[in-house]
Amino acid sequence: MTAHLVTPLSDLPETGSKAFAIAGRSVLLCRSAAGLFATENMCSHAYALLEGGKVKGHYVFCPLHGVRFDLRDGSPSGNLTKKPITIYPVHVSDDQVYVDLPDN
Repeated sequence: MTAHLVTPLSDLPETGSKAFAIAGRSVLLCRSAAGLFATENMCSHAYALLEGGKVKGHYVFCPLHGVRFDLRDGSPSGNLTKKPITIYPVHVSDDQVYVDLPDN
């Protein structure tokens, strides 16, 4: 795993999400009162981008069909898919957001 500097924390909305291209991947940073999370920016149901979906607590909702994913472990809720999304470790140091991605 390699830590990638993404953005200042102050550039992220306090509630919502923003996608970034990092090392050839589209990574979605989600921020809410529950914390800061990083995930792949792709719904496992319809392969739609998750960016623009509602973020509530530790969940992100796919804007296409409303599938809810737990940002702590990627697990989906409901009947549309049983396939989880990939979650990446994220941390903040000196107001800078870092995401750890696999080295492949």
